[in-house]
Amino acid sequence: MNSSAILCVDDDPFVLKLLLEQLKRHLGDSYYIEVAGSSKEALEIAEKLHDEGIEINLIIFAQFMPGIKGDKLPIAFQTWYPKMLQIALTEQAITEAEIDPVNAANFYRYIAKPWNEIDLVLTVKEALRRYTQERQLAKQNAVLKKLKTSLERKFAKRTLELTAANTRLQQEIIDRNLLEEKLSFSERKIRAVFEAMTDIVLIVSEEGAIEVVPTNPARSGQTDANLLNLTIEQFFREESGEVWFGKIRQALEENQAIDFDYSLPLDNEEVWFAASLSPLPNNSVIWVARNITERKQAEAAMQEAKAAAEAANRAKSTFLANMSHELRSPLNAILGFAQIMSLSQTLPSEHGENLGIVRRSAEHLLTVIDDVLDMAKIEAGRTTLHETNFDLHRLLNDLKQMFQLKAEDKGLELIFVSLDVPKYVRTDQVKLLQVLINLMTNAIKFTTSGTVSVRVRRGMGEWEVERRGGCSATRCSLHFEVEDTGDGIDPDELDSVFEAFVQTKTGQQAQEGTGLGLPISRKFVQLMGGEITVSSEVGKGTTFKFDIKISQIKATEIESKQATQRIIGLEPNQPRYRILIVDDKWDNRQLLVKLLSPLGFDIKEASNGKEAIEIWEYWEPHLIWMDMKMPVMNGYESTKRIKATAKGQTTVVIALTTSSFQEDEAIILEVGCDDFIRKPFREEDLFKTMNKHIGVLYVYEQLTHSPASTKTDALVLKPDVVAALPADWLASLQQATIECDLAMMLLLIDEIREQDDRIANALAYLANNFQFEELLNLIQSETV
Repeated sequence: MNSSAILCVDDDPFVLKLLLEQLKRHLGDSYYIEVAGSSKEALEIAEKLHDEGIEINLIIFAQFMPGIKGDKLPIAFQTWYPKMLQIALTEQAITEAEIDPVNAANFYRYIAKPWNEIDLVLTVKEALRRYTQERQLAKQNAVLKKLKTSLERKFAKRTLELTAANTRLQQEIIDRNLLEEKLSFSERKIRAVFEAMTDIVLIVSEEGAIEVVPTNPARSGQTDANLLNLTIEQFFREESGEVWFGKIRQALEENQAIDFDYSLPLDNEEVWFAASLSPLPNNSVIWVARNITERKQAEAAMQEAKAAAEAANRAKSTFLANMSHELRSPLNAILGFAQIMSLSQTLPSEHGENLGIVRRSAEHLLTVIDDVLDMAKIEAGRTTLHETNFDLHRLLNDLKQMFQLKAEDKGLELIFVSLDVPKYVRTDQVKLLQVLINLMTNAIKFTTSGTVSVRVRRGMGEWEVERRGGCSATRCSLHFEVEDTGDGIDPDELDSVFEAFVQTKTGQQAQEGTGLGLPISRKFVQLMGGEITVSSEVGKGTTFKFDIKISQIKATEIESKQATQRIIGLEPNQPRYRILIVDDKWDNRQLLVKLLSPLGFDIKEASNGKEAIEIWEYWEPHLIWMDMKMPVMNGYESTKRIKATAKGQTTVVIALTTSSFQEDEAIILEVGCDDFIRKPFREEDLFKTMNKHIGVLYVYEQLTHSPASTKTDALVLKPDVVAALPADWLASLQQATIECDLAMMLLLIDEIREQDDRIANALAYLANNFQFEELLNLIQSETV
């Protein structure tokens, strides 16, 4: 779109029309061509064009017009178009003197009326060309002026920068001189340090040439001080040259320091050095070596001592494992058979008391064994925390009942005091109970009169909330005190009461215990986040105090315990389970046979792992009870071979182990055992494990009737009552009784329980108390 215009002003319409036609014809649409018949109209057009952003390049005006002289008209345009050129139309010649001085600068030419069209067009075009050139020149001048101003500013700025740089350079020269003086001083200090050092310091090039020699070559076994430009292999030993070059290349390639030890034969002695090679910027390394012969000799002695200690530890571990096996195996039989005998309802009370003595003695021996093993695990760092949720109030109540009789037997008053103690907590219940049992056992043992007090209270301090498995728990501490009025401990012995196998004079006089209870208690308390302390006064008594960290939990997080019911048989409609018992001890095999056979399991025995594999191959048992330590072939190897086959993968193998070490448990599971039980085991653990792995279901003894009521129910077994029972059922019960198959007898009795619960209870009472003869007499009197 055009942005330039030509304005023609004349009071003669003919002149305006002629100008418009001629300019349009020659200039086309390159310019807006506006015409005005008066000065007023011309000013209006000029203002309008200015507002629209159109520039008037040229005005052609009549010299003489009514109202305002023609040459005065452009003066009014100066505000809007100061560079506009002017062509005057006149009917007579004029001089420059007649032109207004204000317009003289922009006046281009006059044209006399009438004009020649060609002359007019050429004049107009030349004027427009001149206007364009002047505008371009003005723009260039503005750019040059701006550039000049910019260059002047840059020159001034650069001058200031150069002045500042010159100032800095002068300061740097001063600083460099000072630095050179400091470097010179520092070099003298470093050289003095090197002179005082016992280390060997070399700077070696990439090619192995020594560029800076050590300050004291004799330290490395050299006597010639002229070592400059020798190679590293000449400095040390030629036969080791490739080793040194390799270390230098490694430090340079990795661009980091490397450390290594090396030895040199000096003065008929092997001398060891610890070297550190660090890369330098000029493809060289600084080699710093220190004589470490004494350290190496100490390390060698330490290694020998360590090897001896490890051998001793291995021997101790082997001894403990063997001792545990040799003691736990017979204890397993003693406790197991004692448990079986205690189930008999016909056992005379005198024998029952003797059996109780046997069980308590065996359990005491087991406690001693466990103390020794616990101490061994503590020394080996194998003791860990096993936290469980439990009822703390019940634990304290059970503890009181456990020691009440012992305290009464000695005429002591047993006092339990608890203050603001949470009921449901989470910590290691077994370790807490063992600590309390150890402390209370000692308190009662060494107190002849007075009281034994157990005090428990919530500890002081802030509480914190933790998250466990999505449940919130409040963390707090518990404070325990066990105080007695016994003989007390001598002050000289207080510092040693927590040392293993150390007993006080009072303990030695009692000739009881192993001296392990307190060391074990201290370690257990520390595992539970606390510490144990002791205070005592001879003749007045002793007080043990300890704190532990616990989590207070909700009642819903406590697993409810079912009352233990005696298993008397297997539920009907189950497979005939085949159980293989593998143990080199006949007593241990016989114990399992006595426990499992009466219930209806098919049993086979093996005395070693080799026999176990042979029986397993043809008999295919559902489950194998595998002792792990046996002659000929142990349980580890036997299990590994069985589990290596596809058929063996379906056979459940449960390890019977006497080990208390967790790493042994890991090995047992690694060889393929599905689970393990420690000897001596509890009957219920045995049956729970079988249920877990092969799904066997049991028939339990009814607990709803007391022995007194059961004896009363036995009175209902009159001949006419028994006669009313089905004949085929009586025949089956008679056969089971003759075969002494207690499990089958109890299953048959359960069949009539819905018919008459009292008769079933009476028959079960006779069966469970092994009164088979009386039972047969009742049956046979009705079947004859």
